[in-house]
Amino acid sequence: MRHRTVGVIVCAVGLVAGLAACNSADIGDSASSAAQTSSDVQATPIPGFPAEQPQSLSPATLSQGAEVSPDAVAAAWASVTQAGTEGHYTTWGSVLDAQTGTVLLDAGANQGHTPASITKVLTAFTALNTLDPSSTLKTRVQLQGSDIYLSSDGDLLLGTGPSNASEVNGRAGLVDLANETAKGLAEAGLSATTLYWQADPFVGPDYLSDWISQGAGEFEGHVGAMAIDAGRTAPDAYSFFADPEAQVAQVFANALYSAGIATTLGSVATAPEGAQKIAEIDSATVAEQVRWMLHHSDNTLADQYCRLSASAAGQETSYQGAAATLATTVANAGHPIDGLRLDDCSGLSSNDRIAPYTLAHVIQSSVMGSGGTADLVRSLPWAGLDGTMTRRMSNSAAWANAQAKTGSLSAVSTLAGIVSTSSGRLLVYVIGTENVPDDAGANTRPALDKFVGALAAL
Repeated sequence: MRHRTVGVIVCAVGLVAGLAACNSADIGDSASSAAQTSSDVQATPIPGFPAEQPQSLSPATLSQGAEVSPDAVAAAWASVTQAGTEGHYTTWGSVLDAQTGTVLLDAGANQGHTPASITKVLTAFTALNTLDPSSTLKTRVQLQGSDIYLSSDGDLLLGTGPSNASEVNGRAGLVDLANETAKGLAEAGLSATTLYWQADPFVGPDYLSDWISQGAGEFEGHVGAMAIDAGRTAPDAYSFFADPEAQVAQVFANALYSAGIATTLGSVATAPEGAQKIAEIDSATVAEQVRWMLHHSDNTLADQYCRLSASAAGQETSYQGAAATLATTVANAGHPIDGLRLDDCSGLSSNDRIAPYTLAHVIQSSVMGSGGTADLVRSLPWAGLDGTMTRRMSNSAAWANAQAKTGSLSAVSTLAGIVSTSSGRLLVYVIGTENVPDDAGANTRPALDKFVGALAAL
């Protein structure tokens, strides 16, 4: 467990020296830029994401298009294999027909490979299976005497201002919570209070020290009871508060002062039994936060949701317990987990291993499924348009067609998602490179993107 002080984990990334390390968090994919479009490709409308109603693909959509032969996929894959041979790195992949589950490519598909951030597909699957996708995470204030107690269900996307109904990050705003709290205190005849706040509710370390030795330590913050903007010290920063709960308490105390309440910061404490709830705010839904996690490839939120899933499943809420909950959830849903080994649920550890077929199987089941996990595949970013895919595949038939979760470590590049062929046949793909010399995994992205574009052109 961390020491209860407000500090930061600082990431100073140089223009040149930081490039390889920054790949660890898909930061190269998430940088904003104008998408290049092709006049030869017609954009597919991006479906909305309703908070409570699943949006699965219709049977009519799935039945469109001519079946694709394994030989055609193998011919497209040949260029990836050639690039790997010439570049002295490993290539692997799995391609399935989304409707039938027919295997169209097996290139080391049943062996464990370093997944990087496509691990988050399994994390999202676990969260959507274990938690109620339409539920919210509540952050509340309770009153006992003249003392108030701040606690949360685990919302790491609290906002410093008023609640913003149009955003996922900041949907629950601390200014609104402070104003409601001030009203409750005034009704109790109080103009001054001492503020106590919730401790990290999980067991074991809240941060994996192995990430630091692997050169990826600056790309994830601390899991815990609550945080603002996933614990970042500034918007889009890769530096994090070492004690996000204490930082939330400080910001909330300032908001209370602005609302006319003299507030003294206390310490970590649990609200006593019988304490009265006087204020509460709600996060975006679990489904919306999971989609946000996938689009931003947010490592902290991924590991947070794995810990929340472990708690909901009655399992140990350590990193080990969370990873075990993921494996159990995937296996209990009927998916293969041979070769699965995880230190975390974000994919940040270079020790992580997932067989491509496991991911392909999960994605294919989401396409054909119903209920909360049916929206998993539609929560993935669109090629050339949004999320970490904004700058990918902009000049191919995959533009505004393919969806994918990206993955990047210094010597690894991965993609997992779906793409529609020229005749409308939907394919599932999970592809990657690893052991790329000179930590140049990012340089192998064009070969992977070219393959997905070739699938789209079939």
